[in-house]
Amino acid sequence: MQNRALEMEVFVTIVEAGSFSAAARVFSMSPSAISKLVTRLEKRLGVQLVVRSTRSFRLTTEGNDFYKTSRAIVQEIAEAEAKIARKAEAVGGLLKVSTNLPFGTHVLSPLVVRFLDENLGMRIDLEFSDEPIDLIAEKTDIAIRTGVLRDSSLRSRRLLSSPRHVVAAPDYLARHGEPARPEDLRKHACLTFGGRPHLNTWQFKDPVDGASVHVDVAGRLVVNNGESMRHFALQGAGIARLSAFHISRDLAEGRLVQLLGPWDAGETEPISAIYSAQTHVPQRIRRFLDFLARAI
Repeated sequence: MQNRALEMEVFVTIVEAGSFSAAARVFSMSPSAISKLVTRLEKRLGVQLVVRSTRSFRLTTEGNDFYKTSRAIVQEIAEAEAKIARKAEAVGGLLKVSTNLPFGTHVLSPLVVRFLDENLGMRIDLEFSDEPIDLIAEKTDIAIRTGVLRDSSLRSRRLLSSPRHVVAAPDYLARHGEPARPEDLRKHACLTFGGRPHLNTWQFKDPVDGASVHVDVAGRLVVNNGESMRHFALQGAGIARLSAFHISRDLAEGRLVQLLGPWDAGETEPISAIYSAQTHVPQRIRRFLDFLARAI
C-alpha cells in the first residue's frame, strides 16, 4: 500500500521549495528518488502533474488542483498530530487507579487528596480490590500491587519495600503469652491467608548464628486480605504478620505489639505501580507516578 500522505507531503514540498532537488534535501532523499515518486504518483492518478524541463518545472492544471488539495490535507494531518500531542502532554483528564485494600486505605487515600489539590485538571476513579485485574480489559491506567510481579508485558515502578512484622494485640498476649522463639508460634493462634499459602510460611533469622528459620503457621481463622487480618489482630483473635506501612500507627499507639524482634529476618514486601507497556506514557500517568514516588 502506498504511503499517500507522504506522497502528498513530498509533492507539496516540491511545489513550495521550487525544485525536486530542494525537496530531496528536506526528505533526505536523492533527486532521482523524488522524481520517481512523482512519476509513480502520476501513473496511479492517470494524469500529468508536472511539466519538467532541464532547469525548472511547471504544474499542469491537474497538478495545481492536486497541490491545493494535498496542501489542505497535509495541514489537517499536522494539526491533528499537534492536537493529540498537546492532549497527551496536558496534565488533565480521568485517571483510573486500582489499589489493594491495605495500601489504598493507609497510604494512597490521603495522597490522592493531595494530588487532586495540586492538579486541578485531573479526576481520579479509585478502585479498591485485592484481586488481580487485566488493565486493558478493565480500562485501568495504573494498578498498585504487592509482591513479586510476574507479568513481563507490563511496565512497573517500585514505590517502596515495606518490612514485615509479626504482631499481636496486648489483649491476645495477656491471654496467651508471648512467643519467645519462632517455633513457639506453632502453639499459638496465627492468622493466615487463604489462597496464598506462601504467605503462611514465616521467615526468621537466628540472632546467634544467623541461620534461617522457617515456620509454617496455622490457626482457626483464615482471611483473604491484609486489612481483614489487621482487623482481627486488633481484636485479639491471633498473631499476624503484616507490612510496616499497614500497621505503623497501630504499633506507635500501642494497639499492636511487635513480636520476635531479635529474630527478624529483614523480609520486605515490595509494592509497585504497574501500567501498560505503551511506547508513550501519557503525561497524566507520569505525573501521578512521579507524585507517588516523591510522597512515599
